[in-house]
Amino acid sequence: MGRIFKSLIVLVVISASSAVGAAADEIPAYWRKTMTNEPQTNFYLAEALKPLPNKDAETLKVLRLSLIAGNLCLGAAVDRRTGEAFLQRAGYSRLRGRTWDEAVFLADDWFKYFNYRSLAHLCAGIDYIFGPEGKLVPNLVKPGKGEPKASYDPQNPYLRLPPCANRMARSHRRLDVMQRGSRI
Repeated sequence: MGRIFKSLIVLVVISASSAVGAAADEIPAYWRKTMTNEPQTNFYLAEALKPLPNKDAETLKVLRLSLIAGNLCLGAAVDRRTGEAFLQRAGYSRLRGRTWDEAVFLADDWFKYFNYRSLAHLCAGIDYIFGPEGKLVPNLVKPGKGEPKASYDPQNPYLRLPPCANRMARSHRRLDVMQRGSRI
């Protein structure tokens, strides 16, 4: 379970490196009004708290949100032990076949329009979602400064997030092989 979590963190950091290097402007002032730690004023935070219809897809969504927040938000960090415990409780290792495909499809669909504005609002609400009294998974992500690491580029506000299937499936297959005692 620990190797899966480590490899997922590495993949998010690698995929996000292009976004971090972009030179650009500050966060627009009108966003700051809604970049709060309250779902009543932070629409993106409220959307993140709405559960997906499939429990397994919700697990992948929460995993992905935590990795994005922990790696793309300034000063934030994912707590590996809490993450591994969450994956174990959620039954991540039992996701296979059709169940996996359905969960990945729904989770990928949720992140379809994830952009810099979504990231900025997620960073502002980390404590509400993943803090000590977090609504999704308490203590999973240690909150940072409440802002993204990367600068805002109005010419390219979209973030390239790799789909769950490509990013997580390799780790999932590796776990299956390791459990059987083989090496990759």
